[in-house]
Amino acid sequence: MSALRSRPELTRAALLVLLAFVLYNANLRVVASGDSRATRFVPLALLRSGTLALDDFRLHVTGFFKNAYWAREIDGRLVSMYPVVTPLLATPFYVPAAVYLQRAGWQDRPLAFAAALSEKLAASILTAVSVGLLYLLLRRRAPRGDALLLTLACAFGTNTWATSSQALWQHGASQLLLAAALLAATGERTTGRLAIAGVCCGLLAANRPPDALLAVAVAAYLVLDLPEKRRLAAFLLPAAAAGLAFAAYNVAVFGHPLGGYPLLMRATFFDHSAFAGLAGLFLSPAKGLFVFSPFLLFLLARPFVPGAPEDRRLNLCLAAGAAALLFVLARADWRGGFCYGPRFLTDLLPIFLWMLVPVLARMGRGLRIAFVAAVLLSIPQQVIGVLYYPFGRSDMVLAEDVADSWKIENAQFLLELRNSPPLWGGRQDPRK
Repeated sequence: MSALRSRPELTRAALLVLLAFVLYNANLRVVASGDSRATRFVPLALLRSGTLALDDFRLHVTGFFKNAYWAREIDGRLVSMYPVVTPLLATPFYVPAAVYLQRAGWQDRPLAFAAALSEKLAASILTAVSVGLLYLLLRRRAPRGDALLLTLACAFGTNTWATSSQALWQHGASQLLLAAALLAATGERTTGRLAIAGVCCGLLAANRPPDALLAVAVAAYLVLDLPEKRRLAAFLLPAAAAGLAFAAYNVAVFGHPLGGYPLLMRATFFDHSAFAGLAGLFLSPAKGLFVFSPFLLFLLARPFVPGAPEDRRLNLCLAAGAAALLFVLARADWRGGFCYGPRFLTDLLPIFLWMLVPVLARMGRGLRIAFVAAVLLSIPQQVIGVLYYPFGRSDMVLAEDVADSWKIENAQFLLELRNSPPLWGGRQDPRK
């Protein structure tokens, strides 16, 4: 733990943040989705008029789209159907845009440009910071070289790049909050760090309701591992305060503590086969995690490799939380809607990388070379996503029959690479 307080380690983490930020913005565009459309404008609404309602931006939020499921008028106000944790975390990075728009008079064209630019800036910063925190977390147990390798693998060989950093999905904030919670929970148990872990867990649950299972896993670990139980209040009170604040907002606006989530879900949302869903999440050519990030196949060795004895409780709690979340995601449509790659599993990446630490530590030279090769093989899929998606219309190919997602020729990165117009040609988003 003392190594994490040293200036060289903090400097390395900062350099990783900077490297990630630069590469995440190298494509010079925002790779957005309907799921992030309303979120893009919530910070501007807050900075302009002190409200989370989107009435001032109605034309930009819903006016150009036939099926604007991401926002709804409730009690005369247009509001985002998604949790507001992510846009609130992003708000500080919108301040320059708000200042500029105030001077420009909030005209439509400058507004559209500034909102898109700010969304990409905020998403890339939040995700880049999560990369730096992940490195510090891995350094709890991994030597410097292993921690760097695993951090770079997560940053550029998973959907951390192609999804979290490209738009204000909930996933980037979830990765940030989970990494921060684990970093605080595994460090020295000061009152301040317990409070930080509590706030992050409360926000994690509020940001993406299924991730409450991961917040509970961190909480269970602290309950089991903290010798002085009375000190749990330093964790539980901030966690409850953070979670209940957003639940109160949801009840006030939507009449439900989960906010707009229940309104977005169809009655059959969780009626899918769990077995088929798990297979699709990990193995399908179109969306499988092991296809897009093959280095994560080494997770299959984790049950046979003992970790550090002091991490036994933590690993059991994280494994239970991850398994519960995987079951929930598998019962839903594992393809994740219009998106690139296995975005549903993006929130779990800090746990997956943590679990790989003892596996990597016990690899011989040959297996280590194979692991590095798998990391290098994972990166092109992400590059294709940030450069070509969605211009190759892969969403259209994969949207109908689930069986299409099991055809090798329908691997999403192949569809995008094969069908996209040239990078320098005129492009129109086919989803609009």
